[in-house]
Amino acid sequence: MSPDYQAAALLTFESLVQSTSSSPGGFNWTLWQNVTTNGVWGKGPGAAPKLEDNMNRVDPFTIVDSSNNQVSIKVFGDVSRIVNDVLKNGAQLAIVARTNKALSDRALYYFNTINPADGKEWSIIHLVKYDEVVDEPKTNSFRRIIGWSQSDPLDMLHFDDEAFNNCVRIETAVAFKMCLNQQGLTWDVYQEGISHWLRVRKLTIPSNPTVPPERRIIGYSGLNRTWIDRINIVREGIVDTTGPYRWGYCFYITDDVGVSKFYSDWERGAGKESYVNAVWVRDYALWASLNKIWIPENSGELPQMSNMNWTAEATGQNQEARDRTIESKWGVKTPYVMFSRHYSLPNMPLPPNQRFTEMMVYTQVHRELIDLVSLTDDETAKLVATNRTPVPFHHQIREWNITLSPEARAEEPVFFNASV
Repeated sequence: MSPDYQAAALLTFESLVQSTSSSPGGFNWTLWQNVTTNGVWGKGPGAAPKLEDNMNRVDPFTIVDSSNNQVSIKVFGDVSRIVNDVLKNGAQLAIVARTNKALSDRALYYFNTINPADGKEWSIIHLVKYDEVVDEPKTNSFRRIIGWSQSDPLDMLHFDDEAFNNCVRIETAVAFKMCLNQQGLTWDVYQEGISHWLRVRKLTIPSNPTVPPERRIIGYSGLNRTWIDRINIVREGIVDTTGPYRWGYCFYITDDVGVSKFYSDWERGAGKESYVNAVWVRDYALWASLNKIWIPENSGELPQMSNMNWTAEATGQNQEARDRTIESKWGVKTPYVMFSRHYSLPNMPLPPNQRFTEMMVYTQVHRELIDLVSLTDDETAKLVATNRTPVPFHHQIREWNITLSPEARAEEPVFFNASV
């Protein structure tokens, strides 16, 4: 394991045990699988009053409901090894789930691992530092853990089997790794999660650098006050279901001040305080080194998100699938910055059918690197009149380490032939 891992704060896992037929999330496929006929514990003949007292461990990997042997959970085979490795590398362990806490704790009591501190077998529950099992959005649990532990969100990695729980990454910047296809938390998934996490942690700007990093404007964005404050002050992302986010919940930036003004005016028309903002990066060298991908606007392999019409799970699945496709097809790993072209909208200050360019910056990146400086209306008007595109994105392909997909180039060869 990389020595960088030892500087980590904590890893978190979902540990859902279904206690009622309407438990949030349904079955769990992270630490264990629920094998049930009716989805509930302690409902058979002679059931004990306390649900957890109906849990009976029949072997090191399996717990059966003593009142109904058709109800059981089976821990995945690599979990004990993974928990041991987490602790061996100096990280802390947390459980975050929306389920019955007594059932979750009892299951973790029955499942064991070797504690590297003394080489003896311990119940996993006794090795958990933060046991956040509560019927609330997981983002609430993570904010509490961040406060208690005084951890940076980038020092945290969460494993989960449900895509809609990637809200913990979108809102709080905690790293997120999904367990796919009901295979649970395998050693390979764990290693992939750690690799992703270590890349995320490289986003951090040193607190006392020998040479102050260079700040630079990289684009413009028309935003309302809520967004501005969330990026500059709260430093979290927004999951906004009231508007379309075709390439995922993220911060959208353009290189055209006129387009930014169009969006700012749109917000003002809805009665919101809104401005055109210059988007600054706090460390230009770090920014330039980040992974970036320029995708085609129209691709069957990258279906656009329809968050206003989809369920939270379908929306989350779309975001996770996009990350996997971008890595498998173009070799660009998360965390990345994404670019795409966008056809003009009605009343936009562009000729009909002309495209503009948008840049998508996801929470972990904008939390660490981005500051917004709102422009006055006079400053905006002057830029629109004299220099609408001070930093054309397609002229930064080499300097910004942008991977230009062949499919994007094929959509507009003349436009990209002019790139530098």
